[in-house]
Amino acid sequence: MEKPRCDRCLDAINVPDDLHYSVTIEIEAEGYIDESEYDSADEKLESLAGLIESADEVCASDFGDEWYQRRQYFLCKNCYAQFIKNPLGKASK
Repeated sequence: MEKPRCDRCLDAINVPDDLHYSVTIEIEAEGYIDESEYDSADEKLESLAGLIESADEVCASDFGDEWYQRRQYFLCKNCYAQFIKNPLGKASK
């Protein structure tokens, strides 16, 4: 069986001996509603009410990657230290 690898540097991780991290990132779209889909404010409210009523039955995957994503990465100790210092990978000023 192949050893798991760090998703950043691709070094092998010796589980369970090597210290490693699981990083889960959830991405949710916010703020944008396509107003052209509805003829009136009442129609929009009815649609939202329907979504709320069926929320228990609806899976996040039903909305597609455009609205919601959940990703999991495995990082070695060194890559985690770099990630936690600069999670967005912004250039230093």
